[in-house]
Amino acid sequence: MNAHRPESAYGPEEDFLPPPVSLTVTPPAPEPGGSVTLAATLTNTTGIALRGTVLYLAVDDTGEPADLGRLAPGRSVTRTWRTRLADDAEGRIVFTAHALFDVHRHGSDCTRAGSSVVLPYRSLPGAFDNAGIASDDALSVADIDGSNSSLSAEALASVGLTPGAEVTYDGVTFTWPNTAPGNLDNVVSTGQTMLLSGSGSRLSFLGTSTWGEGRGDGRVVYADGTEQGFSVAVHDWYGTGPSAAVVVPYRHIATGQDDNPVSLFTFGVDLTAGKELGSLVLPKVGDGLQPGVPALHIFAMSIN
Repeated sequence: MNAHRPESAYGPEEDFLPPPVSLTVTPPAPEPGGSVTLAATLTNTTGIALRGTVLYLAVDDTGEPADLGRLAPGRSVTRTWRTRLADDAEGRIVFTAHALFDVHRHGSDCTRAGSSVVLPYRSLPGAFDNAGIASDDALSVADIDGSNSSLSAEALASVGLTPGAEVTYDGVTFTWPNTAPGNLDNVVSTGQTMLLSGSGSRLSFLGTSTWGEGRGDGRVVYADGTEQGFSVAVHDWYGTGPSAAVVVPYRHIATGQDDNPVSLFTFGVDLTAGKELGSLVLPKVGDGLQPGVPALHIFAMSIN
């Protein structure tokens, strides 16, 4: 592009390479309720003036616009915004810098940059990121394995697993997710951090694996800062076996009902009895839900 062309000569039929915008977040690892400062720099690397320029700085889509006006070729401008995260902020927090500007009298363009941090989840339900349960008359609302399979709400109810039900397996009482079919009801375990409190002799989970055995390592962090690693190896959900905590009579697949049973399992880690808990790093089993790749699903958790 000719940097000496008249600024008004840019035509709507020409390709336009948007200029870059950079974004920094300070501090890079904020705390819930803490303040963060977003700093964005827009550099006009084009051969025309950017007119009517507006720069939006946002945290999870809630932000502050800054009117930059006209930005001549070769110029840079930086804007900052200081804001406070919510006291109950958890999980992935997304920061965005988004610039919008006119490139000729008949059209506009934009450029953006993003960054994110992952704060500890405050509870297991807060970490839920997968809908694995569907009703028999609405199969498409859930997908537990990346290939449109799911647990049946009706089949689960036939073995006592109704929304919010308390169930006991292997001497441990769990609360089944209190969610309607199609809503988030389990977390795909990929190393997320979760806050814990209290103490006990064992931390137990109720869940299952898809596409093979779910193997991975997790970590318990006590309130005094000491850590305890643990490993899990959870069987695939398809079929039955002596280690199953509960057997569900059928499941859904993409084409309808599959009358082969599926299983849920209990697993966990022995704790230092009486020692106050601080947080939990869930087992790292893959990078998320993908067809053909083992994934560990956790529906409930209990400290006893």
